[in-house]
Amino acid sequence: MRESFSSLRQIEHHNNDTVRLYNNTQPDDYPAHWNNAFEIILPVKNQYTVYINDTFYNVYEGEVLIIPAGSVHEIFAPPDGQRYIMMMDPSVLCTIDGLSAVQHCFYPCVHLRHDLHEELLDKVRAGIELAIREYDSSDYFSRAAVRLALSSAFVRIARFLMHGEESAHSVSAHRHQQSTTVFLDVCTYISEHCTEKLTLEGVAAYSGYSKFHFARMFKAYSGMSFYDFFLRQRLLLCERLLSNPALSITEVALRSGFGSIATFNRIFKQYEKMTPSEYRRLHQLQPAAIEPAAQETAISEK
Repeated sequence: MRESFSSLRQIEHHNNDTVRLYNNTQPDDYPAHWNNAFEIILPVKNQYTVYINDTFYNVYEGEVLIIPAGSVHEIFAPPDGQRYIMMMDPSVLCTIDGLSAVQHCFYPCVHLRHDLHEELLDKVRAGIELAIREYDSSDYFSRAAVRLALSSAFVRIARFLMHGEESAHSVSAHRHQQSTTVFLDVCTYISEHCTEKLTLEGVAAYSGYSKFHFARMFKAYSGMSFYDFFLRQRLLLCERLLSNPALSITEVALRSGFGSIATFNRIFKQYEKMTPSEYRRLHQLQPAAIEPAAQETAISEK
């Protein structure tokens, strides 16, 4: 099986579209790379294998795999297959209250499987298929319909990730709604101020809870400590900045709130398992022109 970036480059060429669609039948294996967009993979013929964060995911026909922006991954295609790839800019999620604050729940990826998530998978797949149909429409409202369909699918997934069995057992039912509102507000606050020197004590005071209660509630809802979440938000910003070749590694570190390049390099490697320079090299920059493909064509939004 040959390795190729030509298909992905065709998608990346349309960098002014918030959502891009590609009907992929090329039997190309894609080496390690990452994108600035959420990548949605929906196989319709045969299975695809994706390697993310030291784990192989076998994605079968009708299943859905969502790879967040910045996640380094490899893709292995069958000799004969078909899949839809949708690339969605994270800005689409930022227009939805609460959703941008829980983007961390999607890392390193979300794999909706037939044997584990059948009910949720049916609803999410229906939303993605609606987005695909609307994408090919020439209707005046088609672009808005695409974003709405995908946003609805992402909201369903976020609800599932946040309110699964573990979270439900960790937070008392009668305070569930109040705690959720506080949690989302706090996550948004941390995301918007991640370049500042936030502390557990300070954010707990912002939430109105004691330091101990806040730390326990935050862990229950996010699945990680306040400190890990705070660093994750900084690193998400770093990943976006690293896609800009005009910025030096030092500039990226300083703009992300890190006080020294040494600290930035150490923390980045701890979380991403590679240096910032190595990570940057895996990002595929926009090509000068679309390379022709024999069987498929990238589709720009109407």
